Amino acid sequence: MAETTQQDDIKQKSMLRLIFTHEDGGVLIGKNGRHITKLKETTSASWFVSRSSDGADRLVVLRGTIEELSNAVFALAQHLGEQADQSRLSESSTQFPTLRFLFPTKCIGSILGLGGANIAKIRADLDVSWLHVFHDAIPFSSERIVEVSGSEASLQAVTSWLLQTTMPELVDLQQTSTVYCPTKNGLRQMQLQERQRASCDQHSRHTSSSVVQADKEGLSRKRSHSLLEVDSYRPTSVHRDADCKRPRRSSDNTSTRSAKHHRSSARPERYVPSPRHSYTDSNRHVSSEQQEKLVVPDSIAGRLIGRSGNHLSSLKERSGAQIELSPRVPNMQDRIVTVSGRPSQVSSACRLIRDSIRSFEDL
Repeated sequence: MAETTQQDDIKQKSMLRLIFTHEDGGVLIGKNGRHITKLKETTSASWFVSRSSDGADRLVVLRGTIEELSNAVFALAQHLGEQADQSRLSESSTQFPTLRFLFPTKCIGSILGLGGANIAKIRADLDVSWLHVFHDAIPFSSERIVEVSGSEASLQAVTSWLLQTTMPELVDLQQTSTVYCPTKNGLRQMQLQERQRASCDQHSRHTSSSVVQADKEGLSRKRSHSLLEVDSYRPTSVHRDADCKRPRRSSDNTSTRSAKHHRSSARPERYVPSPRHSYTDSNRHVSSEQQEKLVVPDSIAGRLIGRSGNHLSSLKERSGAQIELSPRVPNMQDRIVTVSGRPSQVSSACRLIRDSIRSFEDL
């Protein structure tokens, strides 16, 4: 009976979504659509590439059976590898292309396994050079990024494993989940957020500051580098929350600021304290507060609040942070949770909220 169900899953047609930057769209499509036409002709899967306006990300949607989709990924990886060899799209030392799949959040548990055991096993068994699941869902969607780098054969094998692991729930969830609508620099912003989390988790404050500044400068350029190859960024612990604090700025110590600094015209801009910073009259001590926003499905928001607000009050009491939910909006499937307080309180509250959401989704 189990073998029959597995065979039905293999024959069942499903959808596979991949995300690329705006700059990589030309590599996928080619001049006058030459590249994408060749991929369609050489594979049995159905191909769709979203249009990119105002620098928005590109989405590639594949439809077919598990075998057809894995073969299409093999052809896509082979094409990207050839293009990278010809034009040297990335300065990274690795020669393997990187693909980023979009999966509904409810499928991520099956992919990770207990304590992330599946990730380590697949890296070893399928000879994958890099396999990483982004910690958070893409804002205003219920999809998370699964990043894979490796040879064409390993990418084909990982694709087949991902689909077999998440079937048949994947087909139903793709119909009901809130999918990602491409935005300008959306993928780069998600990578920036992932790097910040990993840097905080490793307590590398100075490194985090330089990496974040470099990424922000990259976003401001007219044309940025391709993301078809994975870079040297390797977080050591990517599926664990951390007490993340921002790097200390020299402007935080206001007692050392002199009138001369205020009158100086050499500095084009000067630090203006945020309203979130509270000052005491005794020693002018600065107590910085942090604010973080989470996106939760509207179907779970009621259980997160609890009867008479009991569950939400419990989260506030346990974390010490302020937690507020945005009001319900018609035809909007998500709601925003705003968490504010000291960094340790915000980190604790976010961890409790995510644990609560996971427990609700498992019911």
